[in-house]
Amino acid sequence: MFNFNGALLAGQHDSQKERQPPSRPVPVTFPSLTPPQPSLEALPQGWSESSLATHFLNLKKPSDVSLDILRLLNVSFEAQCDFETLLSSLSNNARSFLPPKSWLDAPDLSDPESGSAAEPSVSLLSNGRRAPDRKEFYARAKEIMFNNEDAFSNLSRKPNAGPVPLRLAHFRRFWEGLDNMAYYWDNSLDEYIPPKTENLKSSNTASVESILPTAAADGNTDEAEPTGEPGSTPMEPRKKAKTVAEDDQSTTLSINSLTEVPSAAPPRPKSISSSTAMPARTAPPKVPWAHNMEPTSQKPLDLSQGSYRGNRIGNGAEMPDQYRLESVRAFLEPIAWAFGVSLVPHRRPPVLCLDNIRFPVRMNTVGWRGPADRLRARQGWMEGPLLGVQCRPDTNFGSTGNLEAESVLDTVRELGGMLLLAQERAREGRTERKAGEGRWWTTQSRWGGGPGGEVGEATGASDAQSQDGAPKAPEDMPVPQRSRLGSKDRRRPSPTEVWKTLRPSNPLWDPKVVYEAIGRNKDQDWDDIFLVSSLNHHISVLKLHIHPLYMQYLTDGTLPEKTPTDSRWSSPSLQRTRWYDLFVLEDRTEAMLGLWGIMGYLMRAQEKEQDIVMTDC
Repeated sequence: MFNFNGALLAGQHDSQKERQPPSRPVPVTFPSLTPPQPSLEALPQGWSESSLATHFLNLKKPSDVSLDILRLLNVSFEAQCDFETLLSSLSNNARSFLPPKSWLDAPDLSDPESGSAAEPSVSLLSNGRRAPDRKEFYARAKEIMFNNEDAFSNLSRKPNAGPVPLRLAHFRRFWEGLDNMAYYWDNSLDEYIPPKTENLKSSNTASVESILPTAAADGNTDEAEPTGEPGSTPMEPRKKAKTVAEDDQSTTLSINSLTEVPSAAPPRPKSISSSTAMPARTAPPKVPWAHNMEPTSQKPLDLSQGSYRGNRIGNGAEMPDQYRLESVRAFLEPIAWAFGVSLVPHRRPPVLCLDNIRFPVRMNTVGWRGPADRLRARQGWMEGPLLGVQCRPDTNFGSTGNLEAESVLDTVRELGGMLLLAQERAREGRTERKAGEGRWWTTQSRWGGGPGGEVGEATGASDAQSQDGAPKAPEDMPVPQRSRLGSKDRRRPSPTEVWKTLRPSNPLWDPKVVYEAIGRNKDQDWDDIFLVSSLNHHISVLKLHIHPLYMQYLTDGTLPEKTPTDSRWSSPSLQRTRWYDLFVLEDRTEAMLGLWGIMGYLMRAQEKEQDIVMTDC
């Protein structure tokens, strides 16, 4: 049977019905960082003293991450760029994979430009499939160009005002996730209604009577009441805030302007506004490492005793992180499926290998290429990785008063995920060497010969001594045997048997993954790592240009014996786009155009691969 309830919140809350007021909305803020200058001509000072693993071992808590970690990583932060600049830095023809904006219009079958002439120069992908054309792009893009309210009404089965009902196929799960996020971020209809006069007078009288003895004891005769704010004490008096009209009519307070407006609810807008005074289109900062925070001069009013009308049931900080991940993943899946790429999270815990330590990193899901062999595909084999997706629940950057520390921590989390992808892509053509493999402590059985047996469970002859008075060797001791009858042959090994088994540590590599640097230019040593980062209800695409010798030092802690010809090998360069709001139609379409071009470039068939594919066909 099908379960249509799930976690979908569409239609479960009436925006015109008064209910308990939710928490105040949090502003849409982003990290603001002034990165340190990297060392390009010479190696960083920390590299010559010890390996990076030694410095990372000193990190005990998130607050220990500082600018010194960025100096050790020696990353070059470049200015914010668009998708055209991001793809142009890859190769000369990489920009040709970016679809033109004319693809957002319905293709005309009679127009010759909508046929094969408008397709990219590479018609086959690296997996042997045909590259998706303009028709396949428009079949997906038209579903994200719907109006937000119309798509949400379609999910709740409400009648649509348009002549033709909307059809959601490829991006239906995206709209479901976006509707769930709107119940925490859409403050366009927020109306905080204060309590009526008689209710407020009764509550104020009770509060004044409870605090008057304390005020009289302190010699303070002014009328006071508790602030109702966290961290305040009943001993601290303050003047009453005049928030209620003199008559018995209730007034409606807008959360954005904090001014009195008529109690009648305004008409619901056609687009969702973000939790900031600026429009959602201009809310993200224009420079990735700078951010302007709006000063909050007015103290928010205490309306917890009133009621609320609107869309929200909480604020962005209270939203489950799974809603953000489901929305971002559902936005990327239709694009990835068109190229034969699947989004699957790591089946082993994602850890970054830094010399002899394992550093856990955040990676929500990864794009993998499916094998051409259908049997291997059904067995769960994957190839790649291509790109990663990282969603973080952090909101309201700078609210703690230390914006730089929060921004550094967020940047290190992004870099940790990208370095993990770079490390996995560098495993191409290699086999894993398990920790302790071939060492004496994983091949030679040993026992000190003390009383009580090897693990203290042996009895009788195990404690006996030989004729010369020395304890018996392990091979001279009788091993108790158990009778195995029937189902006992399939019993689980005992703790003693497990202890006696000598083997190296568990593997870190996924045994059903063919690690390969898909999309890397074979003519160059450098690799390009892509990551889709998500904060609030926005996404941003990052690209890390990294050298294999840098990854070798990061993984093994060994510097190259010969000085490389490229002096910038020790400083990876990081580029990123601006933050795209998933609630804004223009941002959604621009992000889809860019991600479609990136996916097409990574899945392109290079010359040697194309010759092999043509031979197989």
